[in-house]
Amino acid sequence: MRDEDLVKKVERLEFYIQLLRDFAVEPEAFVLWDYVMTEELDGEQTNRLMNILGKHKGLIWAIDEQTEPYSDQTEEELNVLEAQLKPLFQSFKNPHPTDRDAVLRVVRRAAKLPEMILYKRM
Repeated sequence: MRDEDLVKKVERLEFYIQLLRDFAVEPEAFVLWDYVMTEELDGEQTNRLMNILGKHKGLIWAIDEQTEPYSDQTEEELNVLEAQLKPLFQSFKNPHPTDRDAVLRVVRRAAKLPEMILYKRM
């Protein structure tokens, strides 16, 4: 194993320790962190994810409160979010679906985060 690979793994593990602190205190609220660790995202990818989700916080809360079929406005916003998340999903270490269901799974997890987390930049 190259030293660079080892350094990246250690950095990612240190990042996960930070996420686990939140997750241990309130697992249901921080279920998105479980997703981040399961998908083996690094800090940069997580920041990108949080930036995208932060721009769509109104949509996230709307989807959490609505059931399908969504309103036309919600559908339009969801299409924009889906288009923004697709390149990020494709950059993940493990192949990740980029369909509507994959986006909704992330959105539903993000909806459980305390609102201030969506504003916070890691």
